[in-house]
Amino acid sequence: MSRLRDTLADLTDERFRTAVLLGLASIPFTVALSWESAPTSFSAEAVVAAGLLAGLHYADRSSENADVGLLEGLRYGKRPAVSRRAGVVVGVVGSAPAVGWAIGYMLERAWSLSGWLGAATVALLPAVVPLLVALFALAGGVGAAVGDWLVTRVDRARDRARSRAEPDADGDVSGWWRWVVAYIVFAPAVLLYTFGVGPESGAAFALSVLALLVLVPFSLFVAVALFEDAVTLREVGRDRGPNYWAYVGAPLAAYAVVYLVATVLASPNPSGDGVYGFVVALWISSAVYLRYRRRYVGTA
Repeated sequence: MSRLRDTLADLTDERFRTAVLLGLASIPFTVALSWESAPTSFSAEAVVAAGLLAGLHYADRSSENADVGLLEGLRYGKRPAVSRRAGVVVGVVGSAPAVGWAIGYMLERAWSLSGWLGAATVALLPAVVPLLVALFALAGGVGAAVGDWLVTRVDRARDRARSRAEPDADGDVSGWWRWVVAYIVFAPAVLLYTFGVGPESGAAFALSVLALLVLVPFSLFVAVALFEDAVTLREVGRDRGPNYWAYVGAPLAAYAVVYLVATVLASPNPSGDGVYGFVVALWISSAVYLRYRRRYVGTA
């Protein structure tokens, strides 16, 4: 009950206004993603994404217990990180369409049934609604935990950049950009060969499949390389250092948008479509980043 009271208090707490807004923003995406499956099942992907943004926004490394994991928090009775509480708020607010669908469905069923079956259906509402809210709250909390973890990784990357780079260093202070250059060449070559040439059988087809299998993990690695290089440039005291969140965040946003559109259009493989969106957006982001790097650093 105390956890429930805390969550209800967080909903009206001024500190969690952004979390409430993120939860509200997730609602139309949840409706779109759940349109075909509701009211028997619901998509919590939009709430997880909104929770991740809440985790990035609320993560606070200055708090003594901010990096306490879930099991450690339960074991030692420490308060959870503010970012994870914000994720729960996102989930509770974002559960509104699922709750509405569930109530409407169960009332419709109760109306169509007679006698004790209808009464039993209505009696289940007080159990079903809290369960749905709790599941969405869990989804938001998971997303926030991932965002909180990412902030920790960012802090550590920045510490590594400071420790290995001289403040007055000139020229090439990081070698990560070379992987970005390789991606600029490799990604379009694979896509043009696979979809332009379009081999349908034999060794050429096997080569195209292998190239795609290599391209996906290589894209993830290059996203990390771009991030590491941008962090290093920013931490060595360069004037007008690059915004690494923008360069890495744009491909991730492209994946989310393409995935959502593909799902709404009933694509047979929305995840695959999202991956292609990520690959193309990462190529564009990499090209823009290398142009920036050459202009302000003099390499790449």
